[in-house]
Amino acid sequence: MRKNNLFSAIISAMLFVSIISGQTVVNPGGTINPTRNPNLPPGPGDITNISFNKQAFEASLTNALAPNVMGYQYVLIKNGAVVSEDADGWAQAPGDGSVAMTTSTPTNIGSVAKFLSGTAMIHLMEKNNGPGAYDAGFTLQQKLDRPFTTIVPDVWIDGNTPGVASVTLRQLLQHRSGFNDNKPANRNVLGFLKDADGHFPWQLDQRQYSNINFVLTGYLIPFYGNQWMKGFVNNSVDDLGLGIVDADEMTKDFAGAHMHKTMKARIWDKMTPAILPNCDAANTLANTAAKHYASSTDTDPGEITSQIVNKGHCSGEGGYYMSALDLANYLAHFSSTDLIVTNTGRNAMFNDAMNPNDRLVWGSSTASNYMGTNFNMPNVVWSNGIAGGYRAAIIRFPMNYYLVVLTNSPDLSAGDLFNAGRSAFVAATQHNF
Repeated sequence: MRKNNLFSAIISAMLFVSIISGQTVVNPGGTINPTRNPNLPPGPGDITNISFNKQAFEASLTNALAPNVMGYQYVLIKNGAVVSEDADGWAQAPGDGSVAMTTSTPTNIGSVAKFLSGTAMIHLMEKNNGPGAYDAGFTLQQKLDRPFTTIVPDVWIDGNTPGVASVTLRQLLQHRSGFNDNKPANRNVLGFLKDADGHFPWQLDQRQYSNINFVLTGYLIPFYGNQWMKGFVNNSVDDLGLGIVDADEMTKDFAGAHMHKTMKARIWDKMTPAILPNCDAANTLANTAAKHYASSTDTDPGEITSQIVNKGHCSGEGGYYMSALDLANYLAHFSSTDLIVTNTGRNAMFNDAMNPNDRLVWGSSTASNYMGTNFNMPNVVWSNGIAGGYRAAIIRFPMNYYLVVLTNSPDLSAGDLFNAGRSAFVAATQHNF
């Protein structure tokens, strides 16, 4: 029986409800205050003597968003500072909460959460070099080639499909793991690892987007950061006499709680201001978070979701609620400080000389003649999120500009959000050429 007293005590100790369910306090006026490292090299696509027409940017992006969604919010940053921000429409529709959308409204970012877990994993590879750390003294590129099953508990090793043992951390972060995404809708971690059709070795190094890559990445974060946890989980499984299904559930609960705790302690708490992404919004942000709707004119009640309700723990592939300002703050610290990753880490994730298929963490890459011709940035990398009616996009532009766009109805696709952001950037810079 899974939930015996000892098992429940172990999990309760790991969930840290007060950690999971807080909400970030944003500085008055939505200020983001990271201190840019003056020794960092120029941002991607930096070109001198380029002016930015903020009014043209805002007119283009607002006109693309405002008439077409229930509510929207966006924030544009450069070198870690806010350049432009706007929000309008409804986070909770009239008669269904009547909450206006702002740039501080927590919203489900969907798969953009993969950027949080992916960069946290690279953070640990770069900065977790103390006694007992995995691969101490190795380069980042060497650490990326560690097979992921070397750091997980036995339940995720014994009986795996041949080929799983060779999958590396790099391949998970690149969606090149060989895990087959043409799967039954209910396939879980055990299914991917152990089903005969869960993993195809001949698909290794073929990019195929699959949530399981970052489900696993999220669970791996605490095990990579703390070698003792693998033994602790193995001993707990043995002490409780758990079968494989219950051992898997306990491992996921343990790892999900510690994933969140690790990201909070090592990154989120150290940001300026600190942030606290929320994976239990349905229970903790019911009166303030954006609900998602079927369309911009939907009159039915909207919904707020919770990974704690759905899975029992936070997860690395999606389900976090953040505001555009908080997500922009994360990107500010990512792009303009060494808190999250160093310049080595950023360049390993993507650089303009890289084959886009070799990128890490970033979900998509789109070729752009305009960016290539004028900024020597032939490919624009970005990540998107889809969760119910929520849509989200984060985009890396030339000159160290980063854009966050969040909506809460699906009238515009994630691709539409990218196109709207790209068009706005063109509108703001085209007068230079």
